Amino acid sequence: MRQSIILALISLLFCGRLIAAEVKPMATLKNTYPQFLVGAALDGMLPGKYSADELALIKAQFSQITPENCMKPRSIQPEEGKFDFTMADALVKFAVDNGITITGHCLVWHEQCPEWFFRDGDKPASRELVLQRMKTHIQTLVGRYRGVIKGWDVVNEALSDTEKVYWRDTKWHQIIGDDFLEKAFIYAHEADPAAELYYNEYSDEHPIQRAKTLKLIADLQAKGIRIDAVGIQGHWMLDKIPFQEIEESIVTFHQAGVKVMITELDVDLLPHEAADLYVNGCPPEVLERQAQQYARLFTLFKKHADAITRVTFWGLHDGRSWRNTWPRKRINYPLLFDRQSQPKWAFDAVIAAGQFSAMK
Repeated sequence: MRQSIILALISLLFCGRLIAAEVKPMATLKNTYPQFLVGAALDGMLPGKYSADELALIKAQFSQITPENCMKPRSIQPEEGKFDFTMADALVKFAVDNGITITGHCLVWHEQCPEWFFRDGDKPASRELVLQRMKTHIQTLVGRYRGVIKGWDVVNEALSDTEKVYWRDTKWHQIIGDDFLEKAFIYAHEADPAAELYYNEYSDEHPIQRAKTLKLIADLQAKGIRIDAVGIQGHWMLDKIPFQEIEESIVTFHQAGVKVMITELDVDLLPHEAADLYVNGCPPEVLERQAQQYARLFTLFKKHADAITRVTFWGLHDGRSWRNTWPRKRINYPLLFDRQSQPKWAFDAVIAAGQFSAMK
């Protein structure tokens, strides 16, 4: 039954024009899409953090992992000079032991950053002091994993989402100024010259935010500052995924001289203003639409595999998704695996999209 539904969805996606092939029962995401890394956001691998089923799922399906929170400033350096690498070290060891690529996330962000970065006693810190703290934080963290972590989301969400404003109003920008982002990239490169450096942003598939991101890329390139890729976060809403704009951004960013990463992928089934609609389970027709739209996304990603180096889901399965707590606590179903680590129709659709070839 499930197989017939998935085949019907893929047939709709390609208007019935496809070359059929049988879906392999042991197919995995990482083997179906070898053109780019396929990952999940996880946190520290301390004993008991993940069940045996979850660990098996990670090892079987994913070729890359991103630390969801354990490398952010508040977790790594809650007090000045007091670094806590416990969870980060455990996650890195797990990745290395299992041959999984790990991407560092994130060195500079206005959220989850302790206030001490910006204070000097009872007064605001100076530009010089904040820069020194930024440099120490970045170079301590990047230096610790030099040669092990392939690349870093150096700066996260630095651009304003207001149309006529370029920089987001953050303490990093307020105190340091317009060059805070380039300083972060310089410090990261100094700490590990071989590591790739990324800028990560939400909504940069939309034309206004895309233009700002293109300006950022051009400004760094003009100054000879390394930037290897741009991250399109990919927190999208069911039935409102802007497929054309996503494709335009992928192509445009690649033409600007950087690779593209889909860094925080999920498909939210609940509008932000909605109540907890699916407490007793998600309706099959909603899960079917989600499957079709995930398949369409991965068909698009595969089409542009020359530009895309990574697609990372923001969470392992529905039960571990941030969409259960943001913007409010509710039960959501945004990922490819259910709360028991079992594949959903969306997983089957993504696998099928990778195994079928559309006829033009």
